[in-house]
Order: sequence, then structure tokens, then C-alpha cells
Amino acid sequence: MSNKKNKTRGLTRRKFLLSSSLAAAGVSLRPDKAFANALIGPSGSPKRVLILGAGLSGMVAGYELSQLGHDVTILEARMRPGGRVHTLREPFSDGLYAEAGAARIPDNHDLTLKYIKLFDLPLEPMYPSRLQAVRLDGAQRRLVGPEGFTEVLGQSFGSELGGNPSRWSKIKGGNDLFPRAFAQRLADKIHYGAPVVRIEQDANSARAVFLHNSSPETLSADHILCAMPFSVLRRVELPLTNFSERKRDIIQKLPYDAVTRVYLQAKKRSWEEKGLSGFAFTNEGVEVWQPTWSQPGSRGILMTYARPGQAERIASLKEGDRIGSTLNQLADIFPGLRENFEGGTSKVWMEDEWSRGAWSFVGPRDFVQANKAEGRIHFAGEHLSPFFSWMQGALQSGLRAVKEINEAA
Repeated sequence: MSNKKNKTRGLTRRKFLLSSSLAAAGVSLRPDKAFANALIGPSGSPKRVLILGAGLSGMVAGYELSQLGHDVTILEARMRPGGRVHTLREPFSDGLYAEAGAARIPDNHDLTLKYIKLFDLPLEPMYPSRLQAVRLDGAQRRLVGPEGFTEVLGQSFGSELGGNPSRWSKIKGGNDLFPRAFAQRLADKIHYGAPVVRIEQDANSARAVFLHNSSPETLSADHILCAMPFSVLRRVELPLTNFSERKRDIIQKLPYDAVTRVYLQAKKRSWEEKGLSGFAFTNEGVEVWQPTWSQPGSRGILMTYARPGQAERIASLKEGDRIGSTLNQLADIFPGLRENFEGGTSKVWMEDEWSRGAWSFVGPRDFVQANKAEGRIHFAGEHLSPFFSWMQGALQSGLRAVKEINEAA
């Protein structure tokens, strides 16, 4: 796919979905502060709630339902919380880290910032204010400040990624500290290594069958919250009755976007000696970041962020070829990288067993039906929010489910 097509897809998809089409579906984009303040009223009788998935939507739902006095249990297939909020710390040296999933936090995502403040997590700028980024436009190579980098992002993928670079931040120490903060407060309510294989319900209860040490076990609850991507839920056996065919169809057919990231570790940040920040935007519409610009030490990491079009091409390569081709690409942009290269790794979200994609959105036509509870079974996730692909979307969707379950008869 050409860079022009990538740009068109990004602009069309987001602007279309977040404007008139959502309004036509009756979806409100009211300010998040008002949404959060009006969200949760007094609790009814305490309920047993089983949450499937310890991504951000499941974690915020578990946290708030617990605060309301409900009995919560969370089943997570992975051995960690966070889902697609995932910070890579291996195989890097000297305590360096880079984001595999959610990375940027804009200053207008009030729900995200609210919980970050609640958990006393420190923020730092996403982009360095010094040194220059590289913009490639055909054969032309331009050196720009950080504002030039966010400008091309806004032009390529929609205005939500543009604007003043100072409006973007990240969690100091890694964004995985965010889901870890939820997990610390939920403690023994979370069961890791517990993939769900079947969901059942009747008039009196809902049940999930999951694997524990490869053996099936069953937990019952008053309500179940499916807080996993539909790309994973479609592999779970769903109830034969009291579950609409349209919902099954949405779950089975919802497409997920591909994202591939490749990471190169260098023993020396040689590009900084040449006045380069380590950020760039390529002819193919691939972002290049230096996530270690604010991390201590002499070593550094350069990483690429490829969206649909380029992501699939890179994913089709073997691991060594992904790293080798990325090294060849970035060595032409950043002086000294090849000489200082020490090793690399990659993250392909379509290959992730418990994600099978980076993000999705059910769209305005299916929005209401996709969010609707099926009997005692409820649904949450960034794919069910107008803020899809953001931590904000996962949080908003999780809180919507909290209100729904809390107010259920």
C-alpha cells in the first residue's frame, strides 16, 4: 500500500467515524469529565461479577465495581495485566524499555489522566524538545523540530495526532505501570494464565469455563463482563440461547488493524551527536521513535511503528529479516547506527495469541448492538468506544459497563 493510501485511510477512517456517522447512530461524544461524574450512581444489591480480560477496560471495571461493593473476579489468559498496554523490557540492556502497545497520552484524555493522577504515576513528555527529527518526502530529506514531526502525523493520520508536541506525554518508567497500578489494588481478584473457552448463562446465573493448568474449571456469577477483543472472543464458545445472532455476526466479522514494531538497540546514541533526536517519518508512512531519549545511560533504542499496509509486509518476514531490513532502513537516516548496533526484536500484534490485532472499531451501524448486553453477559473494550485505539477508549467503555452492571436488576 502506498504512503498516499495510508494517509487517506487514516484521515478518512477517523474523521468519518468520529463525526456525523456516530451522531447518526445516536452516540454521544460528550465531555469525559461530565461523563465520568454522572456515570456511577448508588449501588444496588452486591453482585458477583466475573470479568474476562485484564486489559484496561477489564481492570477499570473491576476496580470501580469493587469500590461499589460488588464481588469481582477477573480471568486473564496472559501472565500479566494490561493487554495491549505492554512495555517491552526484554531483551534490552541497562534497564532500557520501549512501548509495544499504547504509547501516547494526549492532554485532553481526561479519563486517562484522572486515573494516572489517582495512582500517582509520574508523566514525562512524549517528544524531546531539543534536537531535530527527520522527515523524508521522496528523495527530499528535511530536518525539523518536534512540531514538524507532529505536523506530518496530523497530515497523515488525522488531526488527533497533530498539534503542539507538548500536549503529548507518557508515563515515566513505562506505560505498563498504569495497568500494574490497577492490578496492585485488585490483588488476588485476578487469576492469570486462565484462558476462557466457553460462556454459558441461564435465567439465574452466568458461567465461564476456563483452563487452569490445562484442565477446565467453571466459575459462576450474576453477571459476566467480556472485556476481551472480539478477535479473541470469537474463539470462545458462546451461549446457544439468549444470545442474538446479530451479536454473533459482529463478533465473528469485526476486522482488526495490523501494527508491527521493530526495535534496534545501539551501544551509543550516535545520532544525537549529529543533532538528531531519533524521531523520523519515512516515505512509507512509518514512524520512527527513540523511546530512550529520556532514559539514563549511553545505550539507546530506535524503533519503527508500522500501521496497516506496511505492518503486514514486515510481519511476513522472519524475525531476523525484520531486524535486518529495519537496520538497513534506519542506518541510512541515523549516522553511526550500524556501527553501534547490538541487537533487536519485534512485536507483531496480529501474531499475539490474546490480541490478534492492534485495534478495531465496530462502526456506527453496529455500535448500539455491539455494546448491548446479551442477558447477563456484558461487553467492554476500546473497540466499543468512539475513542478506539486509545487507552481512553478502553477506560470509557469499561466505565460504561460498570454503570450497566451496577444498575442491573
